[in-house]
Amino acid sequence: MVFNRSKRIRNLFLLFASWFFYGSWDWRFLFLIIVITLTDYFFGKLIHVAETSKRRNALLMTVVIINLSILFWFKYYNFFVASANAVLGMMGIIGCLRTVDIIIPVGISFFTFQGLGYVIDIYRKQSEPVNDIIAFSAFIAFFPQLVAGPIERAKDLLPQFIEEINRKPFVYDHVRHGLLLIAVGLFKKMVIADRLAIYVDAVYVNPIKGLPTLTALAFFCFQLYLDFSAYSQIAIGTAQVFGFRLSTNFRRPYLATTFREFWSRWHISLSSWFRDYLYISLGGNRHGVSRTIINTMIVFIVSGIWHGSSWNYVIWGAMNGLALIIFDRRLKIGIKRSLMRYASVFFIVFYWAISLVFFRAPTFHDAISMLGNIGFGNADLLYSMGMPKIEYLFTIFSLVVLMLIELIEETWNEKLDSFLFNSSWIVRWIPYMAIVLGIVYLGIYGNGSDNNFIYFQF
Repeated sequence: MVFNRSKRIRNLFLLFASWFFYGSWDWRFLFLIIVITLTDYFFGKLIHVAETSKRRNALLMTVVIINLSILFWFKYYNFFVASANAVLGMMGIIGCLRTVDIIIPVGISFFTFQGLGYVIDIYRKQSEPVNDIIAFSAFIAFFPQLVAGPIERAKDLLPQFIEEINRKPFVYDHVRHGLLLIAVGLFKKMVIADRLAIYVDAVYVNPIKGLPTLTALAFFCFQLYLDFSAYSQIAIGTAQVFGFRLSTNFRRPYLATTFREFWSRWHISLSSWFRDYLYISLGGNRHGVSRTIINTMIVFIVSGIWHGSSWNYVIWGAMNGLALIIFDRRLKIGIKRSLMRYASVFFIVFYWAISLVFFRAPTFHDAISMLGNIGFGNADLLYSMGMPKIEYLFTIFSLVVLMLIELIEETWNEKLDSFLFNSSWIVRWIPYMAIVLGIVYLGIYGNGSDNNFIYFQF
């Protein structure tokens, strides 16, 4: 096969396939990816050969400004204008700034951060620039993780485009495992997450006091996790089929016993990016308690802004930063006792679900209204939110089974993988067929709901 003889042809194929994948949504934004790719590629080279620290600093500042300016224009300009006009309005001045009709490119936050990480690593002398522009372009645009991550580090993914073909032989078990990850991701998305979305959307459109709202808060907590972790699994599985390894993006976050541990399990590629490139750059925890608190809050507020141009996201980020600062020390003391470990897990998930009201609600007023509707009344309306009783009970059953599986994986993950892949074909094909049939017969296909992955908007 031609791909087995030339890595350049393979990389060209992956690059054009990735550009076609992205361009099928809106071909005009291919120009955006190309600009970011060329900018990061050439500035990486310039920073590497710069002879003085002053020039290196100037080059880094320039490339950061270029990348963030592009991100700001598409994602935050209208938010900035609306906020500025609101402030001017409170001062009695009619806002003179005008918003513009902008379409936010899918995945712009992901591939912008991936390219910036590459440049910053070169600036820190933690890696060297690559000389193969085709390989670098394929690294930035790699279609499995282009629109919603994981955000890959250059030191992990880029060498896989550069290494010789004979070092990437076809491995049947890798392909089989990749296909299984894709199937599991599709099951989590289509059978559970999209079913949860029906209920959540109904409650947010027509708020009802009592149990329906409480249920919607819990359901969105799991919808977001299953939706995003499903995409990550599909991306990782697809890359694995092509012979590439992507980083793990979720590791059973709802079993965390502290907020710090939660963020080491949730959206790992983004959490570690902010830790390594922002938190550490600000000084981390090296300058006393007060500075550590400030740095932590900056990181979480920026993380909130990264997710979207709304003050609700800022509040969501601030709430999670405060949780880590205020509660973690107490939780670390409590988890020494078994009962308190379970209480810590419950508290973290409960607090997280409350914070997600600001993540999900369109406006601050809507978020406050949702929080005010939490209660235990109107139990008779529990099955009237687009989900009849049988579907509601099936959904609860699915979530319970999911958490039981995650509890088992937490202890015996490697043993389970070994058992599944080394068992007889009958034992292997039972879960395979169960997953496929579950998707076919239980999956949600449209049903009047938006079935896009939630993180496509970021």
